[in-house]
Amino acid sequence: MKSMRTQPTKKKGRQPTAIAVFRTPAVEGEVIAKPCASGKGVDLFVRFTRFPPGQHGFHIHKAGDMRQKDCSGLCEHFDKGRRPHRHGTYRSKERHTGDLGNLSRSTRTRRYCLPDVSVHELWGRSIIVHEGPDDGGKGGHEDSHTTGHSGARMACAIFGRGC
Repeated sequence: MKSMRTQPTKKKGRQPTAIAVFRTPAVEGEVIAKPCASGKGVDLFVRFTRFPPGQHGFHIHKAGDMRQKDCSGLCEHFDKGRRPHRHGTYRSKERHTGDLGNLSRSTRTRRYCLPDVSVHELWGRSIIVHEGPDDGGKGGHEDSHTTGHSGARMACAIFGRGC
């Protein structure tokens, strides 16, 4: 008798997604990552329904360890680069892959295109809203070239697999 093991079936037209959900008293919203229509890279769709006043650094971080309440287990900014380089903003030529710049209440709905990233690479990584603005690596502070001097981690979420 043949084995009747069932194999997961892929539904036609279904693309992999990654979803990160923020639910804190100060920050509420979601980030959804989907493959770009061109087939290369990922589109990030960001939508916050609650967001604090001011500019806040917004970055994808390397890890997804949420055991600490202050998001400190999420390591440094996600980067696919093969050589060390400086922190920048989303539009900078030289930047970490996860450097997304700043968000504010007026820009709390936004789309980013990450051309060299796949959805699978985001699963298990984190995304963070920082307390202060990101200086794009151009400030005179010691941490400007690594974190954008954007301050403490205010809210964080982990990218999980979407259905």
